[in-house]
Amino acid sequence: MKKTILFTVIASTVLAGCGTRKIAVYPEAKSIKAMSPLEVARKSECNFVGTHTITKAHPNNVTRELKNVAYQKGGNRYFISKVLSKNKSRPTGVVAELYSCDLTTGAATTNSPTATINNNSRTTLIPGAHAVRAISFAEIENNLCKVLGTYTVPKTHPDNIEPELANQSYMMGGNRYHITKIISTRSSKPTSVIADVYRCKHQSVHF
Repeated sequence: MKKTILFTVIASTVLAGCGTRKIAVYPEAKSIKAMSPLEVARKSECNFVGTHTITKAHPNNVTRELKNVAYQKGGNRYFISKVLSKNKSRPTGVVAELYSCDLTTGAATTNSPTATINNNSRTTLIPGAHAVRAISFAEIENNLCKVLGTYTVPKTHPDNIEPELANQSYMMGGNRYHITKIISTRSSKPTSVIADVYRCKHQSVHF
């Protein structure tokens, strides 16, 4: 009997450990959702606030990530314009357009100062992303990190690069990032980059 109970506990622990961590949705972002067919037909009347690409994520986290990113950019709706990959008919990679729409008419909002494309607007950190930072050489050399994927930061203000990478790394389940390519710069500061996202074990004094 004791062996049966012990086996059940171990099995439950293993199964729980294999589960994919769900991305935490920012409280203000919970009301954000995909465009309805009517809103899609009238999306030209909404304010376009940007695009977002998810290269690969668990199907349960795709909409959660889109909600957070739309909120960060001042939007309240998203429209998946292209599906990059699927898992059992559910999208795991997408390209999405982000909009700010009048929730009563579907028309563009006119009183939101952030509902426009503005390379000078600032990105804010979502809850949980404050502990994410650039990877250290010690972490790489000690093989304490696992690569989760890559992320491209579209052209933005130089001050937004680190917050964007921290937010995206956290939403991908990581806690470190490493810039592998600088796509564009402004006054020698990067404005668009490609970065690898890592999840590192917290065992180094360099953390």
